[in-house]
Amino acid sequence: MHSLASARAVPARFAWTIEASMAVLVAVWLLALAWLRPLSDPDEGRYAVAALQMLRSGDWVTPALNGLPFFHKPPLYYWLAATGFQVAGVHEWVARLPSLLGAWLAAMSLLVLLKRYASLSVAVAAAVVLVTMPYTYMAAQYANMDMLLAGCLTACICSAVMATLKARQATGRIRGMAWMGWLAAAGVWAGLGFLAKGLIALVLPGMVWALWLVWERRWRQWWLPLHAAAWLPVLLIAGPWVWMAQARHSGFFHYFFVTQHFQRYTGSSFNNPQPWWFYVAVLALAALPWTGWALAAGWRSWRRKAVAGSLPPQAAQPLVQSLDRLMLVWFAVIVLFFSVPHSKIVGYVLPALPPLAYAVVRLVQAAGWQRWGRHAAALAALLCVALAVVLGTVAVPAKAQWRALRSLPVQPADRLVMLEHLYYEVPFYLPAMAAPLVVDDWTTEGQQADNWKKELSDAAQFAPQRGNSLLLDAQALQAYACAHPQQRLWVVGSTEAAQRQMPPVASAAPALHLGSTQVWQLQAGQACGRGTAQ
Repeated sequence: MHSLASARAVPARFAWTIEASMAVLVAVWLLALAWLRPLSDPDEGRYAVAALQMLRSGDWVTPALNGLPFFHKPPLYYWLAATGFQVAGVHEWVARLPSLLGAWLAAMSLLVLLKRYASLSVAVAAAVVLVTMPYTYMAAQYANMDMLLAGCLTACICSAVMATLKARQATGRIRGMAWMGWLAAAGVWAGLGFLAKGLIALVLPGMVWALWLVWERRWRQWWLPLHAAAWLPVLLIAGPWVWMAQARHSGFFHYFFVTQHFQRYTGSSFNNPQPWWFYVAVLALAALPWTGWALAAGWRSWRRKAVAGSLPPQAAQPLVQSLDRLMLVWFAVIVLFFSVPHSKIVGYVLPALPPLAYAVVRLVQAAGWQRWGRHAAALAALLCVALAVVLGTVAVPAKAQWRALRSLPVQPADRLVMLEHLYYEVPFYLPAMAAPLVVDDWTTEGQQADNWKKELSDAAQFAPQRGNSLLLDAQALQAYACAHPQQRLWVVGSTEAAQRQMPPVASAAPALHLGSTQVWQLQAGQACGRGTAQ
């Protein structure tokens, strides 16, 4: 790594070599330990299994949870993970590839923007800071939509800024048509971001872009966010899936846009309520040691009363000042936007990490601490590796040792039964079978709690008949067992749940212990009062 944020010029003929090297190194760095940890409950199991089911069913339009239509999120993650499973096999690291791709895309987009309008050394430093933040590193190895969205948002904002900076010369004349290419690229990334997590991929880049244009007083470029070159790719990329989903499921529009967007943002009944300052604390802690070093550098600069004088000459250039304003707006918009809702999930503010990485570099640059850059990067990388190893080995609780399921002699003709809980990860580690039977009291399906039970109840509304065949109570389970007496069942649940829902297995010896969760094997006829559990 270059001395962090040094202004040393790099010969142009080496610039592309460095960019290509960074692209490979970042990919290897993020991927190297992605296999170490079993899937985490609930997000990784939920989304990885949904992607696996998409591949096995051949239905690439309707995501499914436990065999039922699941429209909490759009399909980009599922498409990428399912394609990965088809090419590389069913492995945890494959399930995490979309998140890895998002982190890689964020780092490379930041690198490209800063290389053009700051310096190559600053660009490399910012990319290194970004991917060695434990926040980024662990999110890149976590299978859900948040890092994929962060990568698309970063690429979208960087492309939009480059389109703006190329759109006009100082005289106001059009400079070629390169700006239109970057504008179209912004639209492509916005469209992919929509397919990653919905309308948020259009709202947030639009807010950042518009506020930055106002602060910069770029009145002659106000029309760029409205240009057809930006919106046509969005419609072409996102439109077909939205249209097909609504054509197949008449309630899709309301559920996806109203319930999962507006009501989730404004409601107070969703998971993880937190105070307004939650994300400030998360960013400060999860980005250590870089945030600590940045605060120390800022304190040093303030004490010297010479921040402006200590910056290298390039910092006084208008383009670098524009980048400073952009990054401040970018960071503020993301953090403030997600601090408003009652529900706050850690991964929501991942799009704020690229401007935070830039701020670290600028503060260190102002303090004149560039020579310590390699040491800080090594410390940050060591912390990332230590976290990955610990969380993937000794810190994995007994209830999450899902890989032990692979030792069970499960056959495709068997049936999986889950008692009073949706064990998201279990189907990932077993051969392809029919969708699991989930047994509980479903008379409270209208409940407001944001949990697995409501997910399944909502999904069943799109396919009521199939829902009735998969979401059973104890009586319906017994009827199923009596109708399929020769089928082998694998029952997953706690002993207490078994006593309530399936008494024949409660006193039997489990085939596998996973903490408080047990796995029993029996013939279906045994649940109909024929024989004993094995």
